Amino acid sequence: MSKDHARKRRARRTAQNAGSSYTSANAGTLHTHPAPTLVPVSGAPFGVAHTADMAAASAAIGARLADCDPCRASAMARLMLGKSLVLAVLAASLPLVPNREFSTVTHVFWDEVQPHANHPYTYVFTAGLGAVERQNFLEDLISIWTMVVPHLGGAGRTLEGADLTSMIINLAPAPPPVYRAGRTGFVPTPQGPFPALTLASPDMSGSIQELAERYGFPLYAWDTLPDVSAWVLQQHSATLHPWGVRQGEGSRSLTLGSVEHPAEATSEWFDAAQRAGSVMVLGLWTGDFNSLIHAVQAQEIFAVRAPLE
Repeated sequence: MSKDHARKRRARRTAQNAGSSYTSANAGTLHTHPAPTLVPVSGAPFGVAHTADMAAASAAIGARLADCDPCRASAMARLMLGKSLVLAVLAASLPLVPNREFSTVTHVFWDEVQPHANHPYTYVFTAGLGAVERQNFLEDLISIWTMVVPHLGGAGRTLEGADLTSMIINLAPAPPPVYRAGRTGFVPTPQGPFPALTLASPDMSGSIQELAERYGFPLYAWDTLPDVSAWVLQQHSATLHPWGVRQGEGSRSLTLGSVEHPAEATSEWFDAAQRAGSVMVLGLWTGDFNSLIHAVQAQEIFAVRAPLE
C-alpha cells in the first residue's frame, strides 16, 4: 500500500470517528458538506448587468454548519475575491436577525441601508466597502444565514431534521409592492379643508404597516396639519394629475405610484394644492373623505404632507 493511499484511508477514518469532514488540505480528497442550493440571481434589480453565482455562498454556509474551518476558509476566500453582487444579494435578502453582536459595518447596513429596501443602493454599499469592512460584513452575513437556513425547510424543523442537500433557496428580490394613486379630495384640518391624494394597492401587495415601517409614513391626526415631509408629490407633466410621491434622488430614490395611473382631480383641487404648495397623501384609504375622521380616530390612516415639485 502506498504512503499516499494509507494517508487517505487514515483521513477517512478520522473523519468518520470525529463525526466531521476532513478537508482536502489535510487529506488530499475532495468532499462537500450538506448545504442549500442558492440559485443564481440576476443583477438587474441591483442596477448591474451580470448575474450573481451563489455557489460559494452556499459552500460557506454548508461548511459553517459542518464546523469545517478549512472548507469555510476556502469558500470565504472565493467570496472575498468574487463579485460584490453576491454580498448585495445576501444582504438584501436578510430575514429578521436575532439580537446578537455584529460588526460595525453590519449595524451601519441595518440602520442606513436596509430600511430603504433599495437594491441598487445595497449594491453601491457593498461595492464601496474596503477589504476589512468587506470581510467583516461577509463573516456576519454567512453567520446570519447559517443561523436561518436550517429553519427554512418547514415550520418547526430543527437542524437535524432539515434536508439541506435538497433545499433550494431563491434569493431573487421580490417585486416591490404596487401602489397607485386612488382619488383626490379634501381632509379636515384646523386650517380648514386641505387637498389630499389617496394611495391604493390594487393587488393587495402593499400595506399600511409597510408604509409606516419601511417608508416612514406617520399616523395622521385630523386635528393638526403635519409638517412638510421629504416625500414630493408626483404629477403628470402634461395634465398635472397627481400619480404618486417620490423621496430622494438617483439610485437612492423611492417612488410610490405609477405615472400610467394618475388620479383625476377637479380645478378646485388644483387651485387649493397650488395655494398650499403641498397636499396630504393618505396611505391605503379607500373610503369616502367624509368618513375619514372615524378611521383617523381608530389610527388606521398613515399620511405624509408632500410638497409640489
